[in-house]
Amino acid sequence: MNRFLLALVIALSLVTHVAAADKIAIIIDDIGNHPEDLAAAELPGDVTFAVLPFTPYGRAFALKAHHQGKQIMAHVPMQALAGNALGLGALTADMSSAEIKLKLRQVLDDIPYVAGINNHMGSQLTQLTQPMQAVMESLRNHDLYFIDSRTTEYTVAEQIAHRYQVPVARRHVFIDNETNKQYLSQQFDELIRLARQQGTAIAIGHPYPETIAFLKQRLSTLEQEGIQLVFASELTVTSELSIPSGLLETRQ
Repeated sequence: MNRFLLALVIALSLVTHVAAADKIAIIIDDIGNHPEDLAAAELPGDVTFAVLPFTPYGRAFALKAHHQGKQIMAHVPMQALAGNALGLGALTADMSSAEIKLKLRQVLDDIPYVAGINNHMGSQLTQLTQPMQAVMESLRNHDLYFIDSRTTEYTVAEQIAHRYQVPVARRHVFIDNETNKQYLSQQFDELIRLARQQGTAIAIGHPYPETIAFLKQRLSTLEQEGIQLVFASELTVTSELSIPSGLLETRQ
């Protein structure tokens, strides 16, 4: 009987371990332009926040969120194919490598406690090898990670991050392209489905009041669902071997 109970305990432990291995990260982008953004720091758990540089409330938010145990990223504007207005701190295709590295240094000086960065827009820049090499060289030198927001299917950011051995991961789901509850639930369910299928998944949302209210409610159910919320940094990987430059896919 004792052996049976011991075997049962071990089996239950294994089941719990497998469930705990399903992890998600949630990144809230576009922080810093509105005073209401500060309320997003009240979200429960290990939520990651991507702060726009040189915004009226970005620095204050980063300070508040860090002291509440959250993780801070820099949400770096990068040139888009549609020619969208980029804002301050933007990286563009006409910049030299030295100019990109200087601009990133200025961004990192503006936002305290940055652990990594992701791209704000960037459907053009993340396709281009030379600018992304400069980005990854800078991140490697500052021990930062990169999350590819994947605003284009032709992005080379992950490949170049692996080449420079920068910890990297990709966005799998945008949760609030629409902010009605049905859509938010649908996208969050897709995030959970991917996490169970792959072991991990990353979602990006925004500090909309509807998104924040939805997440406050839904994040409280994760433990019951056997899903662990972790910071984005915990889902990044680092390549052990650099990728030869000839294998990089480029789209000019």
